[in-house]
Amino acid sequence: MILKILLESAVPVLLLLPLIFIFAKDKNQIKTIVLFVLIFICYQILLKIPLEYKAFQIINGKRNWTGKLFGISFGLLTYLLLYQKLKPFNFLRFKQDKKALLKTILVSSILICTAFFSYFDTRTDFNIEILAFQLTMPGIDEEIMFRGILLALLLTCLQDKIRIKDKTFGNPSVLIIGILFGLVHGFSVTDGLELRFEFYPFIWTSVSGYILSWITIESKSILLPILSHNMINFIQTLMKMIK
Repeated sequence: MILKILLESAVPVLLLLPLIFIFAKDKNQIKTIVLFVLIFICYQILLKIPLEYKAFQIINGKRNWTGKLFGISFGLLTYLLLYQKLKPFNFLRFKQDKKALLKTILVSSILICTAFFSYFDTRTDFNIEILAFQLTMPGIDEEIMFRGILLALLLTCLQDKIRIKDKTFGNPSVLIIGILFGLVHGFSVTDGLELRFEFYPFIWTSVSGYILSWITIESKSILLPILSHNMINFIQTLMKMIK
């Protein structure tokens, strides 16, 4: 069980380390990159422990309420401890950038609308607890960590553009967080320690993770990503229950 948790927690971020180092501003960013890796691994371990060890569960249910509460608590504590370091990219606030408000709301709305396609997915039984969970916990927990802390950390230590010869492309921090978000949802380890990879969840969550990171940077807040994330999860789940 312990090895399974460690593998699931470490493999996604370790796979992306070469890419992170490629886009590092300079060699002085190694400490920040190591901090990024350690925070991610610790966060993932806290999420997964209640799933594997029932003694750690505070709330019993069909979903990982306890793990999400651990994740939120760890995220907020990390934010407080690293406040000065994260200050240039302080996304844990409600205030939106007014200049970007229209386009970020538009993109968020389009992203939310894609959730209705889940109606064509496999049907699941109706369950109020699962709907309540999807409407609240994942967005708060994952946006605090992925966009509020991990994205902010990368923005402090990576280049602001992907440069190939004379051309520049999107932000490497946004790309890396998008892929990492996808790996978390697409990569898993069985009880027999077999590595598994689900392509569709990886692609969908990588794209949505990229867009949510872009919205965070443009709006300078994780408020819209939290609301969008929870609405997407809720609608996707509801569509599969009512079909």
